[in-house]
Amino acid sequence: MHLDSWLAIGGMALATYLTRISGPFLVGFVQGNERLENCLAKLPGSILAALLAPLVFMSGTAEIVGAVGTLIVVYFTKNMPLSLIAGVGTVAMLRLFWGL
Repeated sequence: MHLDSWLAIGGMALATYLTRISGPFLVGFVQGNERLENCLAKLPGSILAALLAPLVFMSGTAEIVGAVGTLIVVYFTKNMPLSLIAGVGTVAMLRLFWGL
């Protein structure tokens, strides 16, 4: 790899790292209320949903059923790891046994 490539990779890594560490520092300066704090607490989940929703609905039946199963488990248990295991397990079983 050329030096330019390494400098670009290093620059992107540095920019990503600075973005990650500056968030908690900058939020300390925000005069917020309970509503703002609730919005900020839900932001990572909403970003993940915005990124994954198009992929799920452009996929097949197994992925849609798995996503619905994940949502049902997270709604009733409030346990994200268990929900993810249930969703991935559902997709795996549907593909393995029914070829979806």
